[in-house]
Order: sequence, then structure tokens, then C-alpha cells
Amino acid sequence: MLISTILVTAAGSTAAFLVYRQNALRGALNVTLAYLEERQKTEERVFEDIRDVQSSAQRLYEQRLKTIDQRAALRAFEALFPLQADGSRRSVDMVFDGGRAADGVNVFGVGSFMANGARMTPEEKLEIYAAYLVLRDMGPIILPRLDNLYFFTQQNRMVMFAPNREDRLSFYRHDAPATFAFQHEEFAVISTTSANPAALTRCTGLRRFITDPTGRRLSSACMTPQDLDGRRVGAWGASITMADGLRASVESALPGTSNAILDRQGGLIAHGDLIGANASHNVAAVSERLGIAQVMDFIRASEADSGVVPHVINGNYVVFARIDGPDWIFLSLVPQEIVARHASHSAGMFFIIGALAVLAQVLLLAFLMYRWVVRPTMRLTEAASANASLCLDDIAGRQDELGELARALTARDQRDAERLNALAEASADAQAASQAKSQFLSAMSHELRTPLNAVIGYTEIMREDAVEAKRATDVADHNRVLAAARRLLHLINEVLDLSKVESGRIQLEIEPANVVELANDALDAIRPQAEANGNELVLEAPANLPLGHTDNFKLGQCLLNLLSNACKFTRNGEIRVRVRHEHGLFVFEVSDTGVGIPADKIGNLFQPFVQADSSTTRTFGGTGLGLAITRRMAQLMGGDVTVESVSGQGSVFTLTVAVSLEDGKAEIEAA
Repeated sequence: MLISTILVTAAGSTAAFLVYRQNALRGALNVTLAYLEERQKTEERVFEDIRDVQSSAQRLYEQRLKTIDQRAALRAFEALFPLQADGSRRSVDMVFDGGRAADGVNVFGVGSFMANGARMTPEEKLEIYAAYLVLRDMGPIILPRLDNLYFFTQQNRMVMFAPNREDRLSFYRHDAPATFAFQHEEFAVISTTSANPAALTRCTGLRRFITDPTGRRLSSACMTPQDLDGRRVGAWGASITMADGLRASVESALPGTSNAILDRQGGLIAHGDLIGANASHNVAAVSERLGIAQVMDFIRASEADSGVVPHVINGNYVVFARIDGPDWIFLSLVPQEIVARHASHSAGMFFIIGALAVLAQVLLLAFLMYRWVVRPTMRLTEAASANASLCLDDIAGRQDELGELARALTARDQRDAERLNALAEASADAQAASQAKSQFLSAMSHELRTPLNAVIGYTEIMREDAVEAKRATDVADHNRVLAAARRLLHLINEVLDLSKVESGRIQLEIEPANVVELANDALDAIRPQAEANGNELVLEAPANLPLGHTDNFKLGQCLLNLLSNACKFTRNGEIRVRVRHEHGLFVFEVSDTGVGIPADKIGNLFQPFVQADSSTTRTFGGTGLGLAITRRMAQLMGGDVTVESVSGQGSVFTLTVAVSLEDGKAEIEAA
């Protein structure tokens, strides 16, 4: 027993030493991770500053474009950015060297280059001039935060505020050739609509300055695109050089460690070995020495925003954290020997103490933990996962955390039962109210339609008498009464149709259907209304459409509702119906060139008694029931109705119905 005790104690102590050593190693790396995450927040604040400045520039730019006097602005543009002999436009020296502009405002530190200056439209000139005003006004304010800010377009035109540049922006102001182009540079590519449709702030990797032919000056640029009325007019940019912010980031590392910054593709942006005259030529060698490719393989596979690479890479443990702003990756490289030495030192004392009591502790803790914690916890877990009451009275009587949890689970089950009962009662009440509403609408519609038909009939008789007696005034009055009565009858019929659908009393009459003939009939029926509004009707349908089995009357009514809407909201335009067959459905596209529907109104379009805009009812009339009924009937016929629209350009309503409803007639009627 003595030998067994010694062996067990030795094994337990050794295992505890190894585990603690591993935990100490993790702890050291977690300390590094905590430091790195704090550094990450610091770096993100830099890019938040850039985003804030560029967002302010966007807002001020839009205000300037709305408020500037265009004639005066064009004159000022010609004075500030005159056309050069080589066809380019460049800023006059005064706007960089300092002086007073024509409007009396002091300006300094601004330089500009514009390719193909003779071809610039007045609109492009106004956009560049508005950017110049933003840089002129914001530049002095942002200098404590950023030493540069610029605006550029994809037509190789740029205006920049950078008063502290050693080259005094002479490249853009004087030296750049007329053929100078930057639209293929990374900062311009990531600002295009195709690469950045959401106009988010994006940053480049480490790159040389365009104006530095030696490639010794390295920087990263962050861009925020500028959109106006859905059009990408340009982008705002700011550059961070290796000589300032990035250098400070990599130099402030924990003792014995080193920092590095990678771009989103894994390109090395900053490291202590990249600081110096030949930094741009050392990137590949430093990346290979640090094992950046292996680091990126792990980060891509883990998809984590921060963490520790679990294996050693080229003699280093690697801790990483993602910087949200530019989507960069901040690395801290901790040499393996430093971590191992720290972990062994921390675990040594634990090994000496733990070897004396490990066996007794394990036995005692195992017994007590199972009795007091593990067994009750397993019962609580079973109760929580099954979401059903178990007998937890013995645990609920405890005055500790497990007792509180047991009481909470019991109370939760009681509340859940009460809520389920309340929900069941509320659901029954809602169903009863909906059924009562539908029955009321149906009964009311029948009661109104009968006397209204009598009014229409007698009015028609009176109009005929007035026509025979040649009483023109009476005939006009009778026509007005008939028009109002028929409109009211149409409204009542729509309400009745809606109530039938909602109350489940509508039935489908399934029969063979020639959808092309149905489309032609609908076009013939709507033609007088279309001609009255000066609209042209066009039908596109292939010759090989199959014969369908559906409700001809209801399908025709759906088409007529869509065409009536198109005619009502289109003046002197075109209404086109396209019919096709795909995936067991007939598809009818009804497109028009009318007023269109605002994007924020489309969601309510198919709600009963709702139209896209309150002004629609005043201008065009209508009840807002036609589309609601059309969608419900389409759904009964195995399809649906959807819409795509651009305000001021027109709409496309797409109606789909099942090709054959014969096999599913019973299920459809039951539904």
C-alpha cells in the first residue's frame, strides 16, 4: 500500500505539474491576448477618428452641393484650377502656399490634379469644387487628428489637403504628367461600386506613396466612398504613414515580444524590422522568417476575431486580434523559450506543494463534489433541458446557488403554464373576432348591393327617358349618379370578395385554361381605359405554352386587377404583359412605365384598404382592395403576387399560378 500510495501520489503530482504548467503557459499567452486586445482598441480609435472625419466630410459635401451658387462656383473653379497646356487641371500655388480666396476665406495646404480637364462637365466641376470647399474648411480643424485628407474620383481627379507634406504636394501641382492615372491603384479599386457596394470604410495594405519613386515611404490609406442619389461620385481618403501611427503600434510591445500588423489578405503592413530606409524591400523576407503564411492559414480556418495559435510557428507563439476599422490583424509574437521558462517557474512551486496532498484532495473533493454539486446539478440540468417539472423539493430547500436555481426552475414552469393558457385563450378570441368580422362584411355587402342594384336600374330607366325627351342636363345628372353608384357597387363587390376569401367560403372552378387567350381577353377588356390614358398595350407570349387546369374566371380577374392598376397609374406610356411557363407555374409579368412605388411603401401594398401613398387616393382614386384580393386568389391557385418598382420609372407585378390544380383541388378547397 505504501508503494501504491507513493506511485499514485507521484503520478498525481506529476500530472498536476504538467497540467498547471500548461495552464501557466496559457495564462501567459492570455495575458498577452488581453494586452493585444487593449492595443486593438487603441488602433481602432485611430480608424474611428478617420471614419468620423470622413463621415463629417460626406455630410458637409452634400450640404455644399445643395447650397453653393453654381455660376459663382464655376467661375471660382476656373480661377482655382485653371486648364493647363497639357490638357490637365492643377491647383494654383496660392491654395497651398496660403492666401485669400475670391470669397474672402483664407486657404492653405490644398493641392490638386485633374486629368482630361477640358472634358470636365459643369456637374463634375461643381462636385470637385464642393470637395475643395470641404477640405478648405475642415482641413485646419482636423490637423490635430489627421495630417491629410483628400477627395478623388475614378476619372483620375484628386483634391488633397496635406499642408505638412515635405514635397508640398508638388507632384500633383506641377510634376505629374498629363497621363497620370491612379484608378488601378488599390485605394481606388476598393472604392469602386463593384468592390464596395455598401460604401463602407476600407483600408489598403502597406504600399508606397504614388509620389515617391524610391518606394521608401510606406503608408496605408483608408477610404470612404461618397454616393449621391445612388451614384458613386468619388471617395474620401486619409493616409497613415509608417513613420507615425504604425511605427508607434509595433514598437510598444511587451518585454521580450514583438508586434506586427497584417492586412486582410495576410500581407505584412508593419513590424519592427520594417522601420528604416529599405523597409519596402524587407517585407517578403520578414514575412517568411515570422511564418506569416502559417499564421494566416490558422486565422482563416478558425474564423475568430482574436485568439492564440495553439502551436509554435518558427519559434514563436502567436497571439492575434482583428482590427475592425481597416480589417487588419494585429499580431504579438512571443518567443517559445520565454513562455516555457515562465510556465515552468510558475508550476515548480505548485509541484512541491501539490505532491504532498494531491491524493487526499482528489478523493475528498471527488466524494464531496459528487454528493453536493454534481448529482444535484445533473438533476437540475435534466429539469432545465426537458422543460418539465421534476421533483426538486429537496434541492429547492437548500440555501445556496443550487437551491435558488431549483426554485427559479419551478417558478419558470409555473409561469410557462400560465402563459400557454393565456396564449390559447387569446388565440381563440382572435380567431373568433376575425370570423365575426368576415361574416359582418359579407352580410353588409349583400345588404348594400341589393338596394344599390335597384338604384342603378331605375337610374338607367330615367336616363333613357331623358335621352328620348332630349333633356341633356338630366342625362348628364343621371350619368353622374350611375358612375357613382357603379363605383360604389365595385367597392362592395371587392369587400364581398375579400370577406369570402377571409371566411374560407370561396371555391375554385377548375377547368382547362388557355392562358394566352385569358391574357388577350384581359387586354381587350382594359383597352378602353388604356386608350383613355394614352397607353399602349403589348402582349409577349411563346407559342408552345401548355394547356393549364385552373379557375379561368379568377385568373382573368387577377390579370384584370393588375392591368387596371397599371392603366390607372400610367399616362402616355406602355403596359406590357409577358407570359411564360417555368417549374410547374404560369408566370405573368405586368410591367408599366407609370409613377412607380416608393421603396418604403411596398411592404403595405398588399394590405386591404391600403394604398402606397395617401396622395394616391386623391389623385387616382381606388380602395386599396384590388391587390389584396389578387394576392389571396393567386395563393389559392397555387401561386403568389410580387412587385418590383422604382419611383418615377414604373413597376413590374409578377403573378404566378400553378399550371394544374386538378390533382390538388380537394386540398385547395379545404385550405
